[in-house]
Amino acid sequence: MISTCRQWHELSLIERQARAARHDGQPTWDLSEALLRGLPSSAGRVDFHAETYPDPQGERELRRRIAARENAKYGLSLTEDHIVVTHGATEALFLLAHTFLNPGDRVAVQAPSFLFYREILENLGATVVPLNAEPDSARPARMRLLHSPSNPDGRVLAEGALSLHAEAARADGSLLVLDQVYDELIVSGTRPREDQAVLDSGHVVKVNSVSKAFGCPGIRIGWITTAPAVAEVLTGVAERLRMGPSLVAQQAATALLERPVDGNLELLAERRAIALDALSTLDLFEEAAPPPGGLFLWLKLADPNASAQQFCDRALAEAGVRLMPGLGFWQGTDDRVRLSFGAVPDYLDAAFDRLRRLTVSPRRPEAGLTTAQGIR
Repeated sequence: MISTCRQWHELSLIERQARAARHDGQPTWDLSEALLRGLPSSAGRVDFHAETYPDPQGERELRRRIAARENAKYGLSLTEDHIVVTHGATEALFLLAHTFLNPGDRVAVQAPSFLFYREILENLGATVVPLNAEPDSARPARMRLLHSPSNPDGRVLAEGALSLHAEAARADGSLLVLDQVYDELIVSGTRPREDQAVLDSGHVVKVNSVSKAFGCPGIRIGWITTAPAVAEVLTGVAERLRMGPSLVAQQAATALLERPVDGNLELLAERRAIALDALSTLDLFEEAAPPPGGLFLWLKLADPNASAQQFCDRALAEAGVRLMPGLGFWQGTDDRVRLSFGAVPDYLDAAFDRLRRLTVSPRRPEAGLTTAQGIR
């Protein structure tokens, strides 16, 4: 076989685990179920012509709806000219790295983080360092990458933090990238406000998609929000890389964006409570604090000598429960496990019931604490 020119050619740990579990029952989450029921009638009102190539920046109506949603969430005054539609958030990140980085450039990334950040960046020859790493005056970071709410631990940027990071990026001439794919899944607290001037500075870009807030990763529509001049540059690069995202997928995304902002929060809060309740009766993990946002719990194994990788392999093999080990994330550690709580309550109950096979002495619930809606 011909040798690859990039080092990241083997299946990732995430994909290997997904393939191992692919034929084992239901999906691991279903936030899209209610939304998709109404999609055909809504999508029928959005016109497109399949005989034309997609606009490389994205269809105008979709960009208008994205801008309107961003304005509603953050008090901004964006127009469609601030938006570039992409083939999911992953292509958005690739497009940004391809456009603004050269081989050898340093990128400071918030850690722990989704492994794809590192893989995309290093495939293009960049050097990835933790955001809090000692600065190198000879080689300042060319890009800074934040994610809020973060994957895997659900942290949310504090009020005013984006402006501080943006000022640091402006001072050293770098680009600040903020991944917000979970920003409509903030269960605790409020969404941090944003400043229009920060976005229009030319040093800040935001990335989002329909994959998480709407539970529709199969549609593969994401977007970049940034100053119009930067959006124009990105559109020119995108036009030379591909013809534009599928018109059918853009039609579906346009219909989804009719849905209320934060429409899944009540559902998600219920499922987070079920997961935390069930975990309180197990001795597998240390006590977990509720994450402010996202779909996951970032759990520390109770046994200090245990390997998260081995634990997750055992959970899949013996209990049929798919968990992600800490080493599946950049700067993650082998004492951490990511557990998703996005599934329907009955499915969560069944999963925690299966996890009991791995515990030696389940703790009894404290007085007044209900078990997770029927965990047996």
